Amino acid sequence: MKKARFLSSLKERRTAVGLSQADLARRIGVSRQALIHIEAGKQIPSTQLALQLAHSLRCTVEDLFRLAGGPLISSRLAAPEETSVERVIVGRIGDELIAHPQYDDTQAADGWLLNSTNSAGLENGIVELFSSRASIDSNILVAGCAPLLGVLCDRLGRQYADTRATWIPADSSQALSLLKKRLVHVAGIHLASNADPKAHSSLAKHAFPNETATLVNLARWRQGLLVAAGNPLGIKTATDLLRPGLRYAGRTKGSGAQKLLSRLLVGETQATNIINSRPLASNHAEVARLVSTGVADAGIAIESAALAEELSFIPLSRERFDLVLSESQLKSPAVSRFLSLIDQSSFRSEAGKLPGYDLSLSGHLTTLAVSRPD
Repeated sequence: MKKARFLSSLKERRTAVGLSQADLARRIGVSRQALIHIEAGKQIPSTQLALQLAHSLRCTVEDLFRLAGGPLISSRLAAPEETSVERVIVGRIGDELIAHPQYDDTQAADGWLLNSTNSAGLENGIVELFSSRASIDSNILVAGCAPLLGVLCDRLGRQYADTRATWIPADSSQALSLLKKRLVHVAGIHLASNADPKAHSSLAKHAFPNETATLVNLARWRQGLLVAAGNPLGIKTATDLLRPGLRYAGRTKGSGAQKLLSRLLVGETQATNIINSRPLASNHAEVARLVSTGVADAGIAIESAALAEELSFIPLSRERFDLVLSESQLKSPAVSRFLSLIDQSSFRSEAGKLPGYDLSLSGHLTTLAVSRPD
């Protein structure tokens, strides 16, 4: 029978409460060298010592020590530094394993982050896996804000037993940043109006300066102002958001919604106040919830979010939502399967019944060759 690994979180707990190794060693009456071995998982403390440590650090023994239930892997960690990450989703990009936070408690995680370190500007972590390595290797990591991405990812897992995809909610700028850092396979963006599709091409080329980039259209939609049903405040344009006392549900700086608002309010002296306003919504659906519950008077989001909450919608822009990936990823069977779903009649039928989406260009693929100097 394989011996289970002894895992210690003693160092993290001790550091969190501001104690040095020498301080804690004195408190419990052991040598600093013994404490070093326990923190490193090289020495298993007695029951009495474990209880003393837990008492001194005001936690349970289980918070400090446990046995690994699955294999341990080293991975790059895709998470903000200030985020406390425990449950993670894991996928493989090239030769690297990538771990993303799993914030949804209703969805299974691939593993548990045991600890993390920062080396050469990269956040790395040790993860105890719950999923098989085959499941990890076949997991397509897809970042973006379009709810349709969740539909696609779910459909992939249902259709193929050996392939799956995970939707990582992120605004357009965040998704592009993850793609540039090779932390996702695919990024979804809507940072340009429908009248300016070349802007997405430029962003895709910037993401892959030394290789051919690919754009695949998922949908077109309208983005605009979400207001209470019947529009009781008579809001008609983005400049109406500058009214004194009006509560606006903002989005993160890199989101398509905030970039649209910035374009519409160019030259307005009070634009900075509204662009930096609170509350701050993390996605389109949250903007709609803040307006429908009366926390905010207005916000910018896609039309489908307004329809879902029975809100009034004032269109501001027609936009493309495009998927960005490197051409080399098209050679991956799992990625090819993911993209092929867009052209399947079953997906188009389902997505076509969801209000607010235009699928007339869905699946249209554009390759963007690397610009070579003369």
